[in-house]
Amino acid sequence: MSGRKRIQVDESEWYRIQRAASRQKDVLRNVPALIREIRRQTHDDLERVFGVIEDRQRSVEQVAEGLSEQTRRLETETQQRLRAQARQMAEDLRATADELRGDTRRQLADQQRRLRNELAAEREQRRADIRRISTELAELVQDREHAAVVARAALSDARAMHALVLGTLPHERHAPGRLESLEETLGRAGDNIAQGRFDAALATAQAAYQELSELRLDLEHCEREREVLRAQARGELLLVRLLIEDSARQNVRDEQGEELDGYDLDVDYWTHGEFTALRQEAEALRRRVEDDERPLSADELRELLEHRAPALQDRLTRLVERAGGRQLASQQRVNLAEAVVRTLEGITAYELDATTYLGGDQRDAFFARLVHGNRNAIVVEVAPAGPDSGASVLRVLSYDHDTASRTELEERGAGLMRALRGQGFPAAAPQEEAGTPDPEYADFAALSEPRNLPDSEPRALPDSEPRALPHAATEAEPG
Repeated sequence: MSGRKRIQVDESEWYRIQRAASRQKDVLRNVPALIREIRRQTHDDLERVFGVIEDRQRSVEQVAEGLSEQTRRLETETQQRLRAQARQMAEDLRATADELRGDTRRQLADQQRRLRNELAAEREQRRADIRRISTELAELVQDREHAAVVARAALSDARAMHALVLGTLPHERHAPGRLESLEETLGRAGDNIAQGRFDAALATAQAAYQELSELRLDLEHCEREREVLRAQARGELLLVRLLIEDSARQNVRDEQGEELDGYDLDVDYWTHGEFTALRQEAEALRRRVEDDERPLSADELRELLEHRAPALQDRLTRLVERAGGRQLASQQRVNLAEAVVRTLEGITAYELDATTYLGGDQRDAFFARLVHGNRNAIVVEVAPAGPDSGASVLRVLSYDHDTASRTELEERGAGLMRALRGQGFPAAAPQEEAGTPDPEYADFAALSEPRNLPDSEPRALPDSEPRALPHAATEAEPG
């Protein structure tokens, strides 16, 4: 005959709790202060990006002042087109900066398509302009002396463009080795001039200038795209950080989803440190975006915007929901234990003596001890049946100094089951467990001692039984 009785409470109660917890989902996007802060930073970042673009354009204009007449005209026209493109892009981005997340994938695809179209159109226009200049120069070259002047001017223009790219654009980031190769081409053009081969020098210098010109356009568009994506990534990660800060502690809600004054939900505690891990991951990602020594590429920033940042937000929402569900489940275990104690007090001569949590941890099993005048005791344990399973396992452990009959213990278990069902708890029929109750269960001082285990490790019962017990034979569907 055993003094151990186990009753499993159906997991359908968990789904009811989860529905209540889901009301705690993140709604912080509607908080005006949060939205204003994100918009402010995004606008500031975009202003900085286009300020850098404007500074580069001024550098080009300064260089253009020293170019030959035909090339100066070409660069002036190019700058006008690039400035107009930048202004239009700035207006478009400022207009969409007020949208939090929105259709990120569509916006990024539209942005990339627009930049590529602009680059293709500008490249074709530049090629047409350079062909026109080449024709004009060919018509001017009528004698050797004039050819020398034109060749030297063409080489000077190409070297000026080379210096501009070298000094203002991250060529090694976007086109490693290409500028160095063009420098060698300029060297050959200089050798041709030194050897008096002015026609060859002119052709080589013009070809180098065209490549340098296209390289500048490529680098300008690549860097513009990367910096815009970086500004958008900053805004997205700011949203993540603010959501994390505001989610750290939540209002506690009861089973009906109503807020309880004076109580809050510590999300990190109820998620066993997963919340802190999420915060650290988001901060590491923010530092990576800010790292100028190892800058993220446009593709990496795009992947962050499309996948990594939204995944962090989704995880945050799930963690808040899980924390709320676990706290409600913990309270439900207390409520169940209270119902058991009231029932036992009503059908026996025992009275409540003490309560505690295993290891003093509200996330773990809850215990209540009832005592009789003859020193007999009953210990009630309500434990989670498994991690986030939703089912609870109720044990009623009888510590009798005299001998309780099997009939008495069976009637006690059956009466308890009927009482729980009458109070709305979906309790299964009681099962007798082999053996006798471990004496350590009755020692509440020992039960309350912290286990000093990492949050991720299971907490063993005093008699080393597994913490996770089987679910009921049939699993309830959420509904």
